[in-house]
Amino acid sequence: MPRILVIEDDPAVRDVVEHALKREGMEVRGVGDGETALERFKESAFDLALIDIGLPGVDGITLCQDLRTMSDVPLIMLTARDDETSVVVGLEVGADDYITKPFSPKVLVSRVRAHLRRRRIDARSTSDGLLEFPGLLVDLARRQVLKDNAPVELTATQFDVLAFLASNPGRVYNREQIMAHLWNGDFYGEARAADVHVQHIRKKIEGDPKNPHYLLTIRGVGYKFTDARGPFHPAQGKPSAHPFDTPPMAS
Repeated sequence: MPRILVIEDDPAVRDVVEHALKREGMEVRGVGDGETALERFKESAFDLALIDIGLPGVDGITLCQDLRTMSDVPLIMLTARDDETSVVVGLEVGADDYITKPFSPKVLVSRVRAHLRRRRIDARSTSDGLLEFPGLLVDLARRQVLKDNAPVELTATQFDVLAFLASNPGRVYNREQIMAHLWNGDFYGEARAADVHVQHIRKKIEGDPKNPHYLLTIRGVGYKFTDARGPFHPAQGKPSAHPFDTPPMAS
């Protein structure tokens, strides 16, 4: 049974969300502030958290950032329709998705289920593919990335966007196609979230994010990953064993 933490200071909204999720067979805990949410997260494991941006005390953005350092579970923000700046910041600090108020309980449940289903698919992934580009290596099985032999830390959503585009080098995808891929066709939100994910990935894998080498913008259409495939040749040389294995210590 999935365990969901609902962090919402409005009791009426919290009750609606809790009722909708419990009706779908999920175990739900509801809290009204960020401090209590952090305590609950430390006490027990959750499979997903819904976070209101406008929380008292520890605000939703700070809470997203704190929870991301503790766990890789999906984090979905609940935000006012006109609070676009908070959405962008929230996605940048580690949130996976957002839902604008007012929202339909059916849509919310669908989005939660899509995240949980995607997390199960990720856990079952058995692909052993290594995607190699000059200076960049994407390991699909271990869900890890190397840039010039240095590990790159990506959120689960950022990795999925990168893996999707890098697995199809040279092919152009629009925002809607990227988001639909992330949620296996169940995406009902704002496709502009793809722009934020791309920007954040660029900050982590590009030498100059404003003049990207790997993740390219096709103006008026969407994005593509470079089709300049080639062996992974970082400055220090390609590791002799698996690139993410830690070499044994000298005796």
